[in-house]
Amino acid sequence: MDYTVRDNGGVRELELRGQMTFEADAGFREILAEWEKGGIAECVLNLSAVEYMDSAGLGLLVLANNAAKRTGIVFRLKHPRGQVRELIEISEFHTLIPCEF
Repeated sequence: MDYTVRDNGGVRELELRGQMTFEADAGFREILAEWEKGGIAECVLNLSAVEYMDSAGLGLLVLANNAAKRTGIVFRLKHPRGQVRELIEISEFHTLIPCEF
């Protein structure tokens, strides 16, 4: 998994690319550690370029949601496509984490 960070005021958008699987765990935890430093009011995960996600990827979304709640960050998902969108819909993650389809 690769990503690009864009900060606009207090909003951070992370554009994720590739696959969200167990192999993405360490890199994703680094992203979450940045949230602890503060200065972000809202974080958006742009999933439009994520081509595959498995149950471990869903677990990473749970970690992100929990980190956001701990730090008072508004957290949401944006533009999941294909298999990723299907997984989010089937698992009903969009009822736990706001998602802009």
